[in-house]
Amino acid sequence: MIMRILSFISFILLAGTCSVFGQVRDEYFRSLFIDVDGNLGLLSEHMKSIPFSTNYTDALSNSYQGKLKFTKGYSTGASAIVGYYVDKKRTFGISAGINYYAQYGKLGMDSFHVEFQSTNVSNGTFRQVISTDHPISESIQLKSTSIPIMLLYKRPINMNLFVTASAGIVYNLNVKTNYNTNANFDYEAIYKFEGNVPVYDNSIIPGSGDDIITKAWYDAYLAKHPNALPLNEYFQSRNDSGYAKGSVGLNEKANKSTGTVKYQTGSLGYTAQVAAHYRLMKNVYLSGGLYYTAQSFKNTSNNNSLTLTSQKVQSKTGQDLGVNYNSLLNEVQTLSGSNYGIMIGVRVYINKAAWTNSDPDAMQRVTPEGPRAK
Repeated sequence: MIMRILSFISFILLAGTCSVFGQVRDEYFRSLFIDVDGNLGLLSEHMKSIPFSTNYTDALSNSYQGKLKFTKGYSTGASAIVGYYVDKKRTFGISAGINYYAQYGKLGMDSFHVEFQSTNVSNGTFRQVISTDHPISESIQLKSTSIPIMLLYKRPINMNLFVTASAGIVYNLNVKTNYNTNANFDYEAIYKFEGNVPVYDNSIIPGSGDDIITKAWYDAYLAKHPNALPLNEYFQSRNDSGYAKGSVGLNEKANKSTGTVKYQTGSLGYTAQVAAHYRLMKNVYLSGGLYYTAQSFKNTSNNNSLTLTSQKVQSKTGQDLGVNYNSLLNEVQTLSGSNYGIMIGVRVYINKAAWTNSDPDAMQRVTPEGPRAK
C-alpha cells in the first residue's frame, strides 16, 4: 500500500512538472490553513498473544486453543489539522492536529479446551474441564485518538487546483476497545477422592475410581443404559446437588457478554496521505484523496494474567447466571493495526489575502516581486 502511495505521488509530481498549468504563480497560494476531513477505509490487525492456558492453575498438557483471527475489519474517522507552508512559494510545510478513529471487526478463536485445578462452592478441590464445541466470536469496536505531526508538500496544477502529499508520525493519546461476544461453554468435572476428601487428579487419563461428569462419559454410559436421563437433565441434576453442585453445566453463556479493554497510551505510529484540492470559493477548497495509517498498542496491564473463563456465576439464591468471561482481547500482548482508504474534506486558508483576493485574474497578477499574501 505504501509503495502504491509513493508511486501515486511520483505520478503527481511528474504531471505537475510537465503541465503548462504548473507555471501558476506559487506566491498566490497562502501559508496558513485548516483541514477538516472524514475518512473511510479497510482495517487489518496483527496480534501477538499468549495462550490462556498459562493462566490456569496446574493446567494439563492436553489443554489447547485455536489461533486468534481478526476479520471483516473497516475503519471510519475524522481529523482536524492546522498547517503552515514555511517557504516563499508555499511548497513545503508542517502540520499538526487531532485524529479520531472508530474501527470495527470480528475477532474469533475456533476452539478452546482446558483442564485445570479448581475448587467448588464447598471449597472442595477437583478437576474442572471447560471447552466449547463451536468458534468463539467477538464483535470489536476500537476507538482511538491521536495527534498527527506531518511534513507537507504541495504542487499547483492551475489557479483552482493543486495536489498535496503529507507523511509523518502519530502519537496515540488513548485507545479503548469494546466487545460483544456470543461465547458459551461446556463445564464438565472430574472428582477424585482420598477417603472423603476431594483432591486434584492431574493425570490426563482419569483414575478408575474417579467420578467423571463429562459428555464423553455420558455417551459411553448411555450406550449401556438407554433409559438414562437425557444429557441436559443429567448435567442439571449433578449441578443442583451433591459435591458437584455449581460446577457443571452445558452451553453456559457468558454472564457479561459485553465489556471494555484498554491498552497502553503514548505509543507511536505513522501516517501518509495524498490529495487533490479544488477551489470552491475564495479561500475554501474541496479535498479528496487516499490515506494510510499504521498504529501499534501494547497490553501492559494485568489483562494477560486473566483466564478466558474459570467459574460459574450464581445469584445469592443459587440461581445460575452463566459463567465469568474475559475478552479474547486480554490474550493479546501487542496489537498492530493498519487502515487505508479514501478521505474527503475541506481546506480553508485563513490568511488575510485568502479573504480578499477572490478574483482569479487578480490572483494571477500576483508576482514574486509583489506583496506576499499573509
